[in-house]
Amino acid sequence: MSTAELLVRGATILDAGGPLRVADIRTEDGTITEVGPGLRPGSARVIEAEQMVAMPGLINAHTHSAQNLDRGTTPNLPLDLWLMWAVFGKPAITAEDRYTLAMAGALEMLESGCTAVLDHGWVAPWDFEDYSEAIMSAYADAGMRVGLAPMIGDLDIFDTMSFAGASGPRPEPLGDPFEAEGLLESMARFFDRWQGAHSRLTPMVGPSAPQRCSHELMEGLARLAGARGAGFHTHVLETRTQIGANLERYGRSSVSYLEDLGMLRPGSSLAHCVWMDPDEFSTVRRCGATIVHNPVSNLRCGSGILPVADLLEGGVSVALGADGAASNDNQNMFEAMKFATLLQTLHGSHVRWPQAPAIWRMCLQGGAAALGQPLGSLQPGSAADIVLLDTERHMPVNAEGLATSLVLAEHGESVHTVIVDGEVMVSEGRSTRVDKSTMAERSRALQRRFHEALPERQAFYDRYVDVLTEIHDYEMARPAPVERLARITPAFGAAG
Repeated sequence: MSTAELLVRGATILDAGGPLRVADIRTEDGTITEVGPGLRPGSARVIEAEQMVAMPGLINAHTHSAQNLDRGTTPNLPLDLWLMWAVFGKPAITAEDRYTLAMAGALEMLESGCTAVLDHGWVAPWDFEDYSEAIMSAYADAGMRVGLAPMIGDLDIFDTMSFAGASGPRPEPLGDPFEAEGLLESMARFFDRWQGAHSRLTPMVGPSAPQRCSHELMEGLARLAGARGAGFHTHVLETRTQIGANLERYGRSSVSYLEDLGMLRPGSSLAHCVWMDPDEFSTVRRCGATIVHNPVSNLRCGSGILPVADLLEGGVSVALGADGAASNDNQNMFEAMKFATLLQTLHGSHVRWPQAPAIWRMCLQGGAAALGQPLGSLQPGSAADIVLLDTERHMPVNAEGLATSLVLAEHGESVHTVIVDGEVMVSEGRSTRVDKSTMAERSRALQRRFHEALPERQAFYDRYVDVLTEIHDYEMARPAPVERLARITPAFGAAG
């Protein structure tokens, strides 16, 4: 934790709690201690911020750092087919590669104004400690705040799908199953290593999805989260095809299953949730958990439209995620906010469309809830995660107008200074801690390996495309309790 004092002087304050105002911000020990005009610097380092806007750091509440260099490699595909290309067909990577991948994403996020991330990061079960150490070390070196929820599961992917509509047999398993006991032991050691070890780095519990884990593993993770007071994160009902598979598995919804395990509570966050029904949304609200909306990847994989207006009006906590770069192609939270705003124009009456400032506040306040930390605010007592932006592209006349301009017209090019935990991690748009030229070389070499392996990915995908397409089309034709897709009438009578 930073012990130095910092004074941001003369900034135009854009905070979720009030109007624009010019004021100073004092931080000490990684926390905002005072906000107001004319604060005395004392022994604090002073950052002159006249003609700049100060806002809370953006929060990316769902991503997968293992995909950070997969941008531009994956076709638009439904999730079950996408998995075969983007996840299971991917070439093997080392712990050193995981450092490079996490660092690439951290720098991209920091330099575009995102200070905190919930990384549902894949960790190799056979080398759990080295992989998790590499990821955490990258975030520590970059200066980013992270909740790392290692994405684990112990079931073969084909055991997580319904094959009711398949004409042929279930494919052979893709590999030997992982043992729940070993995964739980690795997770316990992960918490022993990292819980309380660093002010910016937080271990979390992160099963891939309920249907991808045995009951033994889910029960063990629930016990671990309870015993350690840890945050919990998982995918839930991302696609329509998961409805039937989950009902077959549990005899009830996965939301009810998670509630019975005690995994729905404040500090728990559920990614996607597109195909929840109203009762399931009500359960999430009642339990105090947070839904993480991932608009770009939902579009990329054709998963559907989360009814954000209904959730916000109904008092559900909603956060925002970029999702992994294999289903988004970047980690830019300004772009995620813009997509989240515009996608809602396809859902419901225009009088209920969430406007850009509401999505900006959702990113901050929902992200803080997902990470379970005092983030997303410039009030005293909040973590000192502050972004200073040049105002050349934006007109700071009032808070709503400025927030709208940032959401719809910004991509991070106005980011000047980024402060995390009271330390300057980006100055004049560049990292203060990392030799970017060296990291760029490492990233390019790894990215080349990924691109050179695309023919092998294609061959792997081709082995399963027919059966997965068959079961996908069957599940999509079955009745569902809700409808989340924007149906388009064919232009010339072609089959839809």
